[in-house]
Order: sequence, then structure tokens, then C-alpha cells
Amino acid sequence: MLRSGIKPDRLTYPFVLKSMAGLFLKELGMTIHCMVLRCGIEFDSFVRVSLVDMYVKVEKLGSAFKVFDESPERFESGSSALLWNVLIKGCCKAGSMKKAVKLFKAMPMKENVSWSTLIDGFAKNGDMDRAMELFDQMPEKNVVSWTAMVDGFSRNGDCEKALSMFSKMLEEGVKPNAFTVVSALSACTKIGAREAGLRIHKYIKDNGLHLTEALGTALVDMYAKCGDIESASEVFGKTKQKSILTWTVMIWGWAIHGHSEQAIACFKQMMFAGIKPDEVVFLALLTACMHSGQVDIGLNFFDSMRLDYCIEPSMKHYTLIVDMLGRSGQLTEALRFIERMPVNPDFEQMAWHACTSPEI
Repeated sequence: MLRSGIKPDRLTYPFVLKSMAGLFLKELGMTIHCMVLRCGIEFDSFVRVSLVDMYVKVEKLGSAFKVFDESPERFESGSSALLWNVLIKGCCKAGSMKKAVKLFKAMPMKENVSWSTLIDGFAKNGDMDRAMELFDQMPEKNVVSWTAMVDGFSRNGDCEKALSMFSKMLEEGVKPNAFTVVSALSACTKIGAREAGLRIHKYIKDNGLHLTEALGTALVDMYAKCGDIESASEVFGKTKQKSILTWTVMIWGWAIHGHSEQAIACFKQMMFAGIKPDEVVFLALLTACMHSGQVDIGLNFFDSMRLDYCIEPSMKHYTLIVDMLGRSGQLTEALRFIERMPVNPDFEQMAWHACTSPEI
């Protein structure tokens, strides 16, 4: 565009700045800022919001504040809300909650999104007491604020409270969205609350929620970790859009339930679907082989991850191989494997793994 002699304008720069943020190009983003100044459009509201957003996302909070402080419209009610919300979200993401609260209090007009952003910020920074306090003060609660609370409690380990919030949300007549449901299912998964998971699955069916990749994955994970591998497999089959995470949780499900043949078959289906495995998929496959005593297949997978997919094994992969050899009674091979490891293992601990692994 520049080579063609066409000058960018106020409508062009926001898209360019968004690209800089997405690609984490700090220096280039600053160069674009200089171009904005030379064009004399730095006071355009859309350009300023884009500049603040760019600086926030490339982790230059000081520069974001500088642009914000130079914005003459920031104390005008209504028109400046987006500018404030972008900066508050940036502070929350950076863990600067004191700055976020100071901004929130100084806002000329607090919208629902402002409340929800700060609530979510406290939740993601592990302060559920402050999140709850703010949530209780919120004049008009909406699905976003409720979701922030459900997700926050689940994320911070208070899964029963997360499920309680989800139930209360339904009682209040607020309709959960897919994000809320995924957060509630995550809570069920963490504490093995199968009955609560069943009720949530019924809600999904009764309300016609589309089985997206995220929703399908959450259901598969919940059923698998709550001991219902058949239901996990059924939901997996009905989930049309499968990501590598969807395949991984299904392979893990088969593996932890001792169904190594199904785990390997699922892996082959994943490969046929054109999805490239990662290190977590191989952890699941090695776990399946370890539980079933399929040493040769497990060793083949271990070699394949390096030779075919250029994935460097982690200590977890090595430990699974040692456990697998130990469980099959091949202690000499386990010790030789430890000696050949390119990483520096705790030899005594690895040898202990091999010697104490229960034989299959």
C-alpha cells in the first residue's frame, strides 16, 4: 500500500495496529504509532483505542497509559467507555489489579462490561473474595459476569462453589452461554461430579445448545474422568468439529480406563483426520501401553515422536517408558534405557520407578 503511494487513514491504522498486537510486534507497533503522529490523526477515538489495545497486548502497559492520559475525551461520558475498558482489561491481564481498580473508580460511566472485566480480572488473578464482593455490588448482573464467577471458582479450585453459582444463575433466570457451560463442566470434571455433569448435559440438550468443539471436548473430558467412558465415546462421536484437544481427551479417556486398543485406534483415526499429534497425545498413548503391557508398541510410539514428528521427549515420557519396562518385568532393559537417556535424570529415582512398578 505504501509502495503504491497510497496513504493510510484513520480507518486503516486500527486494522494495522490490531495485526501488530496479534503478532506481538512491539517495535513495529511503535513505528506505526510514529506514523499516526506524523499523519496528525492521533486524537481520533478509534485510532487511540487501537493504540492502547496494541500496547496492552504487546505488554507495554506504560505506553498504553501514556496514550490514555493524552486522550482528551477520556472523561466524556459514554464515548470513552471502550478506551477505559481496554486499559482496565490490560491491567487485569498484567496482574496490576490496583491500577485496574483505580481506573474503574475514576470512570465517568461504568458499563456492565466494565464490571464484568474487573470481576474476571480478580478471578483470573486468584482473588475470588474481591471478585465476589464486586459481583454482589454490580447493579445489573448479566451472563458475562455470572460466567466470570463460575469460571473463576472452577479455575481457583472451589468447584462446588462454581456449580452452586451455576445453579443460582439458572434460578435467577439468566441463560448460560456455551462459555458458562464449559466452565461448569470443568468444575464437574475436577471433582468427579458425574450427577451434576449429567444435569448440565441435559440442559445442553433441552436448550438446543450446539455441540461446538469446546463444548464437546468438555463433555468428553467430564464423562471420561467421571468413569463413564461409554458416554464419553458417544459424545465424542457426535462432536463434528474436533480439535487436537478433543482427540487428546478421548485418547486419555481410553488410556486411563485400561482400553489400550481403543486408545490406539482413536489415535489412528486422528491421524487419518489429518491432525498432527503433540507431546500430550504421546503421553496418553504411552500411558495406554504401560497399563496394557504393550511394551513393543509403546517403544515404537516413543521412537516415532522423535523420528516422525520431531517432538523431543520430556522427563514424563521417559518416566512412562521406565514404568512400562518395569511393569513388564524387564528391569535390565529399564536400567539400560535410563543410562542411554540424553537428559540428566535422577538415576536413583528412575531406577526406583522401574523396580517398584507393579508387574502387569
